Amino acid sequence: MASDAGTSIPAAPTATLVVAMPTATETATALPPTPTLTSAPTDTPTPQPTPTPSPLPTVEPTATLTPVPSPTPTFTFILEAAEKHPTQSLAPNVVRIFLFVADQEGFGLEGYSLNVLHNGAELAVDRLSAAGLPALTRGEPSPYTRFTNMNVIFVEAQAGTWRVQLVDGNGVAVGPAAEFELTADEITRELYVRYQQQ
Repeated sequence: MASDAGTSIPAAPTATLVVAMPTATETATALPPTPTLTSAPTDTPTPQPTPTPSPLPTVEPTATLTPVPSPTPTFTFILEAAEKHPTQSLAPNVVRIFLFVADQEGFGLEGYSLNVLHNGAELAVDRLSAAGLPALTRGEPSPYTRFTNMNVIFVEAQAGTWRVQLVDGNGVAVGPAAEFELTADEITRELYVRYQQQ
């Protein structure tokens, strides 16, 4: 476009572009709800039922073994007397044993002897009883005079246990044993046993 001198031509309006920046508008956005803190549940122990003791099983009683007694030997003679008598005629550590073995009428029987143990050791006896009318243990009457049809003397320490038992001619026991305890200084060193046939 030509312009005359002196004449001004107005300039064409220019368009001003106004750019408006969008303004942030607050939009309420729903937030997730804030969780309410609750304490975690504690384990409350549930009371256990009191255990009822269960009854013990019934145990059948075991059979108690009754000891079978050893058969008591059946002897053909009974022990009627087992006595200790004082003696003045024997020296210390000398023991005399008198035996009277008789039938049911009181007469002496022959062929019997004694098994003698002193503190468990067997002592030799080489005598046998005589038959018929008995002799006496003492030559004079006394409270200790007895009938006898055999006697034996042992010379050894007297203290301890003396076990005396009637045996037949083969050494087989035919009557119960008698036991005597002697001390080292006692004077009752005269032992007496009387057996009677059953």
